[in-house]
Amino acid sequence: MRGINAAQSRIGNRINKQICVGGEIKYKMEIEELLEISTALRDSIRSYIAETADYGEIIVRRAQDVTRKIDMFAERELERELASRNYCARIISEELGDHVYPKGGDPEFTLIFDPIDGSTNAILGIPLFCSSIAYSPNVDHVTFDNLQASVVATIYGKTYYAEKGSNAFVDGKKLPRDFKGKTKPIFSIYTYGAESIPESLIQFQKGAKKVIFRVLGSIAIEICLVAEGVIDAVMDVRGLISGYDIAGAALILKEAGGIVTDSGGEKLRSEVGQMQNIDLVAALEPEMYRKMLDTLSSKKTDMA
Repeated sequence: MRGINAAQSRIGNRINKQICVGGEIKYKMEIEELLEISTALRDSIRSYIAETADYGEIIVRRAQDVTRKIDMFAERELERELASRNYCARIISEELGDHVYPKGGDPEFTLIFDPIDGSTNAILGIPLFCSSIAYSPNVDHVTFDNLQASVVATIYGKTYYAEKGSNAFVDGKKLPRDFKGKTKPIFSIYTYGAESIPESLIQFQKGAKKVIFRVLGSIAIEICLVAEGVIDAVMDVRGLISGYDIAGAALILKEAGGIVTDSGGEKLRSEVGQMQNIDLVAALEPEMYRKMLDTLSSKKTDMA
């Protein structure tokens, strides 16, 4: 009876949370439920790592990336969480692409999912990786502008989240936060593997005596750290960023008052599932954003 009552309660809650999207009645997922799903995923991933010696084994190779056992485990855990709530969703993810779960169903909303951002860190035992989920009530034409909520759950315990128009938070604390004792600007700049790098960016890195550089290996975490006020700016000039990499973190930064664009200063307007191979600039303060954009707009140097 308890299971039946719980199911009936979920159905009742869903009726109360229906909204109209493009003339159709859709379910509105609240941030609390997205947080529940993300927390459950993190707990499952922690247990899987602790219990599975070969969790980093490569099972699929692609041109720019690989899929490991831990990635697929996280994908299946998201499906399990959706099934336990009787949801059908369109999912745009790194490992399984653009698909509907359960297969053949009528999706109620879209989730943009990066199961493990920072997978190299994960397989090496470096505790700097996360799972990222962004939610849109739309099923078709899901853009960055119609993302309504997101969660970035780090493996080390911090949880960043945001609802559109309702600010951004980390563990219940509003972003950005004030930090005592920070004496220098901190930048994360991804250049390794890039075909070309702006000459002024090279000179900026060489001549920057009063700044700190940190590259952590998880772009979603680093964008969230920008939103928090820890890192001042993130730049990625490799042309490797896809929509699922940054969808969750981008909403968090925007709701914290920050800015994220491509390296040409263009807003992220395309459909999330179609955005691939872009450069990135993200900063909390407009002045810092303009400075980084000016640096990237200079002539590039061939790295071949």
